[in-house]
Amino acid sequence: MTPTIPSVRSRLSASFVAFVLGFALANLAIFAVPPPDQVLGVVVAALLMATAAWGVLVADSPRPISVWAVLGAEAFAVFTLVPLLWLVTLATGDGGTPTSLWPQAWGGGGFRSLADDGAVRDAAALSVCAAGLATLVAALPSLGLAALIVRTRWLPRRLVRTIAIASTLLPGVALAVGGGDLVLGLGGPFEGSALLRVALVQLAIAVPLTTWVFTAALGAVPWSVVDSARVDGAGPFGIAVRVLVPTVGPALVVGMALTVVVTAQDLALAASVTGPQSTTLPVLLLDRAQDPSSVALVAATGICWALPVALLALVVPRTITRLLGGSYR
Repeated sequence: MTPTIPSVRSRLSASFVAFVLGFALANLAIFAVPPPDQVLGVVVAALLMATAAWGVLVADSPRPISVWAVLGAEAFAVFTLVPLLWLVTLATGDGGTPTSLWPQAWGGGGFRSLADDGAVRDAAALSVCAAGLATLVAALPSLGLAALIVRTRWLPRRLVRTIAIASTLLPGVALAVGGGDLVLGLGGPFEGSALLRVALVQLAIAVPLTTWVFTAALGAVPWSVVDSARVDGAGPFGIAVRVLVPTVGPALVVGMALTVVVTAQDLALAASVTGPQSTTLPVLLLDRAQDPSSVALVAATGICWALPVALLALVVPRTITRLLGGSYR
């Protein structure tokens, strides 16, 4: 496929927008923002104005270079890194709300408090264990349904996959009251175990999400090879070891890890079945955030909670993109 070469008008328009944004930000930083944040504003403004100058220079270039794409990448970087910098500033403070975006003191106040806070560790353990249990319980039926979706022609595949992704995107608060009442009404072992209650109610997230990612993964299975192996006398275990594990085993593991990550972030469903003495980390942090003296602790916990997610995204970004995109091919 031949790449499209942007027009001169498109490049000049993007350059004009970049210059206007950079000029406005530079004036705002110089006249309205005190140091040290003033330096950050000037740096970003200089980058935008440099992009504008570069866009004018390459306006008639035959290369498929889009100045709009470069401008979008810069906006993405700014609106991603600035909140992260503010989170670091909050976490490294010793309490209270900082007065500047750039950290003024690189103390470890929030991280020291996190190391001494047993309630946060217990809540994090409950979140991870409940999400892991919900994912394990959801994996087997979801794998069977995903195989059925991929292999059969009579099943309305598009409808089932649409329902699966729609259920995943459905706000948890819409299910919180009904799901919480159902789980709390069961009694028995669920009455005395927050882990079982949270895992059960979070199946509403785990089942559709695992179905979605497993369907994408199983789409890459060479089913003709599977059928040939079955004709040659291979049993389910042999087929799994020789064909399925080498082909989509890593993708299934990544899909389950994604499900654990997404399920562990749930707030509404977990809040509906837990109490003040035993709760998940998102619910606990929401409660702690109401106390100004706990801002550094909450920010430090958020950074530590995000590290495994960032590591997963850095290690297997292509697999994640294919699974969430619905096609592993």
